[in-house]
Amino acid sequence: MNDLGKVAVIAAIMGAILLVGLIIAPLDGEPTAEPIVVEEEAPEEVTVLQEDTLELLDPVYSEKAVFQDGTIRIAFDASYSDAGLQSRLPFWLHNVSGDVINVLWDRCSIQLPGGNTVKILSEQALGSFGGSGGTIAIAPSGDLFDAIIPVSEFMWAGDTDWDVSTGVLDAGTFTLVLAVECARPRARAVCEQAGKRMIGPDGCDVTLDRPAVERAIEHFCEGRSIVYYTFRFIVR
Repeated sequence: MNDLGKVAVIAAIMGAILLVGLIIAPLDGEPTAEPIVVEEEAPEEVTVLQEDTLELLDPVYSEKAVFQDGTIRIAFDASYSDAGLQSRLPFWLHNVSGDVINVLWDRCSIQLPGGNTVKILSEQALGSFGGSGGTIAIAPSGDLFDAIIPVSEFMWAGDTDWDVSTGVLDAGTFTLVLAVECARPRARAVCEQAGKRMIGPDGCDVTLDRPAVERAIEHFCEGRSIVYYTFRFIVR
């Protein structure tokens, strides 16, 4: 190959290298592309308010506000809204006796932390009938799910809507008096034994006649009585 051919080959190679460089490299004066950065907004901090616990102080201490005797088992709870602790006391009442019991709403009351004693409303009756509650009967092994509202803390929010206050029940201790009518817990055998002593071993007594004693046995052994449960609470 003569010198002219060599020059032509070298020129062709240099031209190819230059062409590839122009394709790969950006044109003069053209800015290089900047990487796109997407800024994510930081999530808003959410403050979770810790709900306090409703504790039963009397007649027995219960951290979960639960009480039971031979007539009822009852569990209370606290009620919260966005504004705080509501002046509303939800509860579940179970009849553990072998007879019908009646909750006498008209005889119940609540003493608020400020010392004022007011009547209470049944939320169930309030929503259904618009009244205070009257009396409700619970069958043996039956349950009642309801809520107690102090009448002083109840307010109408419209023609058919209502609301309760906040910041009252957590201001100190408060006391609920719950009236329950139930069968007398005394056993009939005990009453009959006492009646026999009153009548006497020979079947008669100079001061008491048999029909009167039998009527007394019937009244005191198989009658009904009202038990006033006094529950004292604190929220902390």
